[in-house]
Amino acid sequence: MSDSNGSLRNRNVLVTGAPGWLSDVVLSQLAEHAPRIRCLVQRTLPQSSVDKWRPTHPEVTDVLSGDMGDAASINAAVKGLDGGVVLHAAGVIHPRRTTDWYTINRDGTLALARAAKAEGMKRFVFVSSNAAQGASSSAELLLTEEMACKPLSHYGRSKYEAEQGLMALHEPGKFEIVVARPCMFYGPPVPQRHIDIFKRIRDGRLPLVGSGGYARSLSYVDDLAAGIVLCMQHPKAAGEIFNICDAKAYTTRQVCEAMASALGVAPKFLPLPALSATVAYGIDCVLAAGGFYAMNFHLLGEANWNVGCSSRKATDLLGFTPKISLEDGYRRAIGWCNERKLL
Repeated sequence: MSDSNGSLRNRNVLVTGAPGWLSDVVLSQLAEHAPRIRCLVQRTLPQSSVDKWRPTHPEVTDVLSGDMGDAASINAAVKGLDGGVVLHAAGVIHPRRTTDWYTINRDGTLALARAAKAEGMKRFVFVSSNAAQGASSSAELLLTEEMACKPLSHYGRSKYEAEQGLMALHEPGKFEIVVARPCMFYGPPVPQRHIDIFKRIRDGRLPLVGSGGYARSLSYVDDLAAGIVLCMQHPKAAGEIFNICDAKAYTTRQVCEAMASALGVAPKFLPLPALSATVAYGIDCVLAAGGFYAMNFHLLGEANWNVGCSSRKATDLLGFTPKISLEDGYRRAIGWCNERKLL
């Protein structure tokens, strides 16, 4: 799909999910790579928000308003981009109903991929999630891309089913599928939900399930974006799935302690028994069976899972090398918040 060195310099690029935390950071990194970048922007986003966002990304040459459930806007998004690359980062994490995960994350993804293939685009990079694989049996065993996928949530299953459908469209040298599986990520511009966590840690009010020894993989958002850009252009990425995260997995307690250190406070938490997460997961499953979603039960239900992932494959094949440590990353994130008087 690419030049001999894997460059995007002669390729048209379509990005979905912008404006968005991850998409915007990727766009900033793409500025030096791609001559033409089109963004498909969700049509329900207020025009005032789009007008405010647009000047911050001069690398974007074309903006279309559309919807992942609308065939006409999907076809318009890929029109004229033959030979180009899709970065599909749009998706829903916290929906109103469980069916939204499948309608958007699976069906919308596959509709866009089919349209891109019909238009003659050459590579489709899907921003999936480590949730597609599920959880590990222990904190010490890191998940690798070769392990069987056993998603534990509808969100994870929607991503996994999208991955499977995409791989069925893969044709080496003609239409290349690449799946990037981010884990948790953080960093500026810091979203409100992370600011709320920082405030809880600062005030000693953050719940900590069990001993806090459950494995978690993270990425500083700039490192994650760099990994995704590699997926968009590296010749060896074609037809592959990659975990994109730090080389080291952390525990929940270590992550919280890194936040506390960056905030300049002693770590102090509200202890919750591990059983509370198991009960919350049961409630989440019952609600999901009825088509309903409750974010707090969903998030608490995941709190005692081990979801540490290995990024060795991305390092070995793509040369992916995270540059920002956990401690430095949270110092940067909290420094950004302090500069804007958000804490």
